[in-house]
Formats: sequence, structure tokens, C-alpha cells
Amino acid sequence: MREFRDTIPIRNGADWVMSRNSQHKGMSIWSLIGTILSLSLGLPPDGTQGAEGPSHLDAHLRAQPPGALVRPLGTEDPGTIPKGLEPVPEGALTTALLAQNLHSRLLRVGIASNGWITAGLVKLQVGDKQSELISIRDLQQDVARVITTAFATVPDLAHLDCWATVPGEREFTEYHRPVLSVSVTREEVADLLGSSADPAPLLARCGCVRVDDLLLRYAIDAPDAVGVRQLFGEALQGPSLQDRWTEFGAQARPSGELDNLPREGPVSAIVEGDPASARVALTIDDGPHPLTTPLMLDVLRRWGVHATFFLVGENAEQFPELVRLIARDGHEIGNHTYSHISLTELNPRGVWTQLRGCDQAIEAASGVKPRLMRPPGGDCSELALRVTDHLGYETALWTANSGDWRNHNREAIVANGLSHMRPGSIILMHQGDLWSLDALPYILQGIRQAGLEVGTVSDVVGGDPVARWEPAELVALAKRAHTDPYEQGRRSDG
Repeated sequence: MREFRDTIPIRNGADWVMSRNSQHKGMSIWSLIGTILSLSLGLPPDGTQGAEGPSHLDAHLRAQPPGALVRPLGTEDPGTIPKGLEPVPEGALTTALLAQNLHSRLLRVGIASNGWITAGLVKLQVGDKQSELISIRDLQQDVARVITTAFATVPDLAHLDCWATVPGEREFTEYHRPVLSVSVTREEVADLLGSSADPAPLLARCGCVRVDDLLLRYAIDAPDAVGVRQLFGEALQGPSLQDRWTEFGAQARPSGELDNLPREGPVSAIVEGDPASARVALTIDDGPHPLTTPLMLDVLRRWGVHATFFLVGENAEQFPELVRLIARDGHEIGNHTYSHISLTELNPRGVWTQLRGCDQAIEAASGVKPRLMRPPGGDCSELALRVTDHLGYETALWTANSGDWRNHNREAIVANGLSHMRPGSIILMHQGDLWSLDALPYILQGIRQAGLEVGTVSDVVGGDPVARWEPAELVALAKRAHTDPYEQGRRSDG
């Protein structure tokens, strides 16, 4: 019998640091000394001191970040920093940023265009390159210098995403975990570029800045919430859900939302829209992502259409301003789980944690509470579908899979997306790759040429009640939809 897991463990930067330190690997000398002194003083290794809080000595020692958090993620080799999308402006910006002698290590520079506007991304690593200390004020100055340098170096740059990372580990795979992110347009800061040495007014124009508590935990000058706003303007500050995953999941039972979970009967799902609607739904999964999300939004804005974005909660948490841009432009936002995992082997609490975690991230960033849920890859079990329905979501599938996640050919993506198109069709795209961006205008053009209009999932469903499906039917349809267009199956009368 298959054992359903309670949830998928997410190993975060802090957990990874602890596990590495327990083996004395990747530990800085300051972190090791801090642990030894804490133990010798009778303090727990985590620096707490009962109800009294950390001592002055311990607070000072905790300012020295564990070695794993400042372990170099790159070498600042000018040849490896450019992303390789637009070599000339990327090379110029890389050279200009290295000349700034930033405190932070420069990891990546990317420049791309959708044919109308140019967007850029700059990724930094938290921590001073020489001292290995984490300073919030130094990072604030670095981000401001990145913004002014980028807009000065790339004259047609319209949008910039800048974020700072630390080493993290998820499912034993290393990744760059963002702990601070900023999204800004030239228009928002044009009058301040080069006009002030104070970075605060510049960053106050950047919308919602994400500041992760992991960053503040090890900073030598960590401010309180008021201080964070003074440094960065409007900021979404707090711990990442992945750092309190077990605690959050434990709220499932007390919430009462899993009480009386049905074990049989149909569930609400959308597999196709109303054939009388004269509309086709465009859905864009994953993200939000720096660079691609702003460029896709610009394309949709120019075409005057709205789409449904199924967002990953972890990404929404890390890049809240991009979520706001999606909502501000009038697009529909759906739930795509918190960590983009298959729902097939999760038990009810695991499904609850993934869906409610995603909701929490999206709502914190934009105020939007999603009604639609799309399982990543269409992977779902009958149990997961029943939980989804019981929590009030409508599962949304698709009728045409563009295949843009695996196919880097624009013509093939367009052909797949427009295959078997008819009123009420639901097209699946993604926003993690520039091939999707390249194909997007051609898919929009194909829809218009067929005499149809582009809309959201809710637009193509219209005011009719959402159909009820037997979960076994949906599981079978989702497997077919993952690779091929499918015909609408039998609906339940329920």
C-alpha cells in the first residue's frame, strides 16, 4: 500500500546551515567560536536564554553569519556573470557593476527584450566579500548602486529586477535562495537617478521590497520593522514559510478545514470553457520570475488582453512586487502550490499546507485570494482532488499544452498552443523561459485570426456553474493533458 507523505520536506538555508555546522563543514571560525562560548556559558547553541532573550555577548556573536551563508556562490569572473541573452549590454553592465566595487558579490546579469521594451536582472550574494559580514546598510547601498548603474549603462532599459541571495538547499539540491528582492521601472525613479547619494529615497520608489527574516537574523546592523521601512520604503518583511513549514502544517487540523472530508462524490473542476463564449483562455503557469514576468505583462498590456497566472507560492513570497504587477494589470491569479510539487503522494494535511501556503504568499503580496487551483504538471490523486474541492477551490486543467517547458522552438510552441483551438479552449503556457515570451505574441495573433478573443479562465467559463467531475475521470484527463490536447470527457450530473 502506498504511504502518503504528510508533506514534502523543504530544507531551507537555516536548516542547511545547522546540518552543515553539526558536521563542522562550511562553518566560519566566528560561528564555531560562538557555539563553543555559548555552550561554555550554559546557553543553548541557538543563542536563546530562556525568557530573558539572548545575552549581549551572544547577540554579538550571532552577528557573525555561519560560514555556509557566505560561502561564495560565484567568482566574479566577467566571463561567467552575463546570462548570455543579449551579450553586448550584459557585458557592458557587468563591467560597470564590477567597477562599482560593491560590498556584495555579483553573481548574474541578464538583459532581454520582447521587441518593445528591455528588461534586466541583477543577482547579488549577501555578505561582504572581504569581511564575510552581513550588513543591511551595505546591501541597501549596493542595491541602489545597481539600480542607478543599470539604468545609466543600458539606455533603453525599462524594468530592472535586483535580488540578493544566500546558499540554500531543498531536497538535497543546492539553490540560490533570495532573501531580498527589488523590482523597479525607469519611470519610477527617473528623476532620482544620479541626483542623491542617499539610497533611501530611490528604494522608496521601488514598490514592495521583500526582506526575509533570515537576512535580518545574521546582519550586524539588523533594524526593526520601522528601520526596514526607513531603509527600503514599503517592505514585505517576515520569515519565509519554508522556515516555519512544520509549524504552519500543524495548523491544518486545528483550522477545522479538513473536518468531514468527503470520501466519495464528484468535485468541481474546469477542463474547458463555454463553447458559446467566443473566447479562449490563456493560462500562464509558474513564476513570478524576474525578467520574463515583466516582459510578458508588457506584451499582454499592448495586446489589451488578460490571462490567468497560476503562481507558485514560494516565488510569490520572494518577488512580491511582481505579484502586484500581475494583479494591478487586471489578470486573474490562481494557486499552483507553494513549492511546485506533485500532489499525488501527499496526505490531506500535506495538500492543505501546499495550497494554503501558496494562498498566504499571494494574499500577502497582492491581497488576492485565489479561487482556482492548478496542480503542477496536472499531477494529482483522487484524494488531493477531494481535499482541493473541500477547501473551496476549483481545479483548472487545460485543452492545449503549448509544451513550452520542454520545447525551445517558437513554431512548435505556437502550433501546440493553437492545436484543436475552438471557443472555450484553455491554453497552457509557462513564464520561466524566454522561448515562451517569444511565442506569446504569435499565439495571441493566432487566436485573433481565428475570430476569437483572449480571456481568463473565469471569462471562458462565464456565469454557468462549474461542472462536477468524478476524481478518477479528472486524474485520467490530467495525465492525457500533460502531453496531448484532449477532448472533453463525460461530466457528472452531480
